[in-house]
Amino acid sequence: MLTIERTTDSGGREHYNYVLQNPNSLLYGTPRFMSLIGQHLDAQPGWLVGKRGGEIVGLLPFMRKDGALGPVFNSLAYYGSNGGVIQGRRDEEAKESLIDGFYKMAEQERGASATIITNPLEKDSAFYHAHTRHDFLDERIGQVTHLPAAEGEALLNLFQDPRPRNIRRAMREGVVVERRQDCDALDFLYATHVANMEAIGGLPKQRDFFDLLPRVMNTSDWAIFTAILRGQPVAALLVFYFNRTVEYFTPVVVETYRQTQALSLVIYKAMQEAMAEGFSNWNWGGTWLSQRGVYDFKKRWGTADYSYYYYTRILNGSIRTQTKEALLDMYPGFYVLPFSALEH
Repeated sequence: MLTIERTTDSGGREHYNYVLQNPNSLLYGTPRFMSLIGQHLDAQPGWLVGKRGGEIVGLLPFMRKDGALGPVFNSLAYYGSNGGVIQGRRDEEAKESLIDGFYKMAEQERGASATIITNPLEKDSAFYHAHTRHDFLDERIGQVTHLPAAEGEALLNLFQDPRPRNIRRAMREGVVVERRQDCDALDFLYATHVANMEAIGGLPKQRDFFDLLPRVMNTSDWAIFTAILRGQPVAALLVFYFNRTVEYFTPVVVETYRQTQALSLVIYKAMQEAMAEGFSNWNWGGTWLSQRGVYDFKKRWGTADYSYYYYTRILNGSIRTQTKEALLDMYPGFYVLPFSALEH
């Protein structure tokens, strides 16, 4: 008999080990990362657990954020928000029941909206198309570099020009790359991230996220690769590790050193270390269909494309009368609905 239970208990090693049974599972549905995001966004992590005969047959991780219009439910929230059902082996009855249970839970708790964001590596959009009964559908392109098992030039040969040329230029400039987790590396990463985002009119991640990293995550979960030139940090990249996949999360570069191509060397060295440690996927994250420049940047790193989707059900119609700014203020880090659906 199939049962679906809701819990705020992370399940300890049981949930973690179950997630690892799926080679495509990503960091974002793990208890530690969900705890990090929950603390950062003042949101509540939860899991729907499907069991048959006492054994887990599926998990659906989610985050709940309370607000003036009712709670918003995401599976999952924040940057790198791929969620949906995680299964160790295929069980379509359990998968459909978990999806249905997610939207019913949001409705019963007088939610404002509920969204499932799928995992591009699962390639199961047809199933979600059929079973989410969504009001809005939002598409992204997931871009992933599949890291070769071989060493030597195999990785470099994946890249398109000008990536190999950029990497060699950084080497000629004298850039060296260090793998770090110290406070100085975090300080440089954050300060440069803020400067980079302000330069393009973007919204930077808040300092609290970076401060929580060493307190919540294990040292094996993350690293900051930092480029050093003449004794000074000039670029850096925050990556996360889980299962078979490395997450490209926060890249930064000091603007006056951009021409040294230090960030290209940082990415290359981080990829090399990931290969040496047995990782097979480098996940660049999602790209909007309209972001041609961002898409092309990632594509030159030898990426494969995987579409994934945001499946949103509206539970409180008044959210469509709000402004974009009001929703961002009420539900920071959460996907409420496509802003194109707002009536303003």
